[in-house]
Amino acid sequence: MSSATSTSPGISLLLDDRYRVEEPIARGGMATVHRGHDERLDRVVALKIMHPHLAMDEDFRRRFGREARSAARLAHRNVVGVFDQGEDEDRIYLAMELVEGETLRARIVDRGRLTVGESLEITAQVLEALVAAHDAGIVHRDIKPENILLDRQDTVKVADFGLARAIGTNNSSTGAALLGTVAYISPEVVTRGEADERSDLYSLGVVLFEMLTGRQPFRGEQPVHVAFQHVHEDIPAPSTLVSGVPRELDSLITWACARTVEQRPASAADLLRAVRELSATLPAAVLAVRPEEVEPSDTSDVPRLTASLDEVAADLDGGPRPFRPRGAAGAAPAQDAGGSAAEVPADDGAADGAEGSADEEHADAEEDETPRSVVMRTPRGRRGRHLPQGHRRRSRPMAFLSGLSLVAVLLCGAWGGVDWYLMTGPGADRTVPLVTGTPLGDAEAELAASDLAVHTEERFDDGVPAGHVISAEPSTGTTLKRGEEVRLVVSKGVETFPVPALEGTELEAAREEVEALGLELVEDDPEHSETVPKGVVISQSADAEALPAGGEVHVVVSQGRQPLSVPDQTGAPADSAQSTLEAAGFRVTSEKAHSASVPSGSVISQSPASGSLFRGDTVHLVTSLGPEMVKVPDVFRKPEDEARAALEKAGFSVEVVHDKGEPVFGQVYEQSAEAGGELAKGSTITIKVF
Repeated sequence: MSSATSTSPGISLLLDDRYRVEEPIARGGMATVHRGHDERLDRVVALKIMHPHLAMDEDFRRRFGREARSAARLAHRNVVGVFDQGEDEDRIYLAMELVEGETLRARIVDRGRLTVGESLEITAQVLEALVAAHDAGIVHRDIKPENILLDRQDTVKVADFGLARAIGTNNSSTGAALLGTVAYISPEVVTRGEADERSDLYSLGVVLFEMLTGRQPFRGEQPVHVAFQHVHEDIPAPSTLVSGVPRELDSLITWACARTVEQRPASAADLLRAVRELSATLPAAVLAVRPEEVEPSDTSDVPRLTASLDEVAADLDGGPRPFRPRGAAGAAPAQDAGGSAAEVPADDGAADGAEGSADEEHADAEEDETPRSVVMRTPRGRRGRHLPQGHRRRSRPMAFLSGLSLVAVLLCGAWGGVDWYLMTGPGADRTVPLVTGTPLGDAEAELAASDLAVHTEERFDDGVPAGHVISAEPSTGTTLKRGEEVRLVVSKGVETFPVPALEGTELEAAREEVEALGLELVEDDPEHSETVPKGVVISQSADAEALPAGGEVHVVVSQGRQPLSVPDQTGAPADSAQSTLEAAGFRVTSEKAHSASVPSGSVISQSPASGSLFRGDTVHLVTSLGPEMVKVPDVFRKPEDEARAALEKAGFSVEVVHDKGEPVFGQVYEQSAEAGGELAKGSTITIKVF
């Protein structure tokens, strides 16, 4: 495949003999994106190459493949196209459409805030992509400025389909995966781990808010704090932070970002129609407005008024106050000295100067009735009051004395009422904080700070790390009384089963043993074994001593002894023949014999000369000693018959020549081989007879 051996993609690396890797464009937590060139089709592409250390993780490989399959199903001008997916050694990659331009994040950072018209147009094009995706049954799950690309013609391209789903789960985001995009996450993902098409609309509403204001709606020191606000607070209208945003656009954003799923647009198509209609109806001057940050007013730091007795009591005993969602409007309940409830309007932003002038105007006025309600200004220790209609304001000293009087009454004569309020009444209310997905120690500390008891139970979970909270009952945001119990289900991690020792076990017996534990037996390529019988496990993978349900136990099964081809060494030198046969795995035996046709030291014959044997079997060689030498007998003057018999007995062939005509005496007068000399057995000796 690739000729390169480096595990880190480099310039000029060729993937699958097709894709030339060029300079890097971007780097993320899972992959690096390079500019690339498709050598086969001669076109520029973007190559997303998974980090080598993640390529070994099967979960990441599945996520990478899911992105390819998801995006490949979307042939749309507003979706980044995926051309190909492949593997080259330890590199897993996607070949995608290269978008020349910038991300929406880069544009927001560069410009601070976008115009109303530009924000609406980008939103509309993202919605075009989401309509196509949702029609195809795909939920993006990770809409954010980094995944929205803008080419040089300002055409929007939505990227990274399929990457927002949590590792090890099918439709949820939990733990660290949730916190990665917490600024744009919908409440239902935080509380239930569930996402559908309307979750994408919530995230897009947050992106639109950020385009207009230059900031995200919720901020916090920790991701969990931001997630908590998504669950418990409404997205503020952008016009409260910047000027120039029309009320209709405020309404559209709060509609898309409704905390309750059912209150959002029913589909991306519905929201797209609303965006297009708003773009068409807003005046051109409004569309061209780039929102500006609102200057803080002179009364912006005026402390809020509160009439809740739990805060008064908290001032007294230094105890914590129950959680109250920020920005709650309307009346706050109050308790008068006599125990009756009164309604006190929320602080309308009146400045201290206004309050002071009112006090001075009525400094000498008499007050005949005891006020029915007292309002305490809690920040910085300042206190104020609110009287029913028809009552005249007292001076600031009188207000202070009135407050002290109420405190004295509470301490001396009505402490039982305060005790009821703090232990049983509204002052004992506690809101269950967001603890799902957090380590158990952090969850216990958070609940203890809220004066709530904790009961824990453990459960195996494939998606939540061991020691982290899977769920809380009652759920996040539920109101409980002080001291009531929150039941936490804590993850024991992935349930694993011990991997049995299978070496030496028959295959079918090994399969039954593995499947009885909920695991899966996988046969790797079989091997021959000289010691393990056919059908018996030779070895097994040693990656883990325990595996989760469905985990794969890889085994190598014996094919028995391996048959080996016997090389024919007939005619070869004896030493060479023996070495060749031994190297092939055979044992060699040999003997020597004379041969008139095979040179001395060469193999006359081999048994077996061909076919196959098993390793360690014996091959027998017969090695030549050369021809056998025989002493030539003296047959001079012997009768022809006697001479022939003597020579043949010695092992020679005899040829008789009558060169004198018909023999008279019948005796040998000449022999071709000298008597007493040695000649190869089987040689021909000629005798002449007269």
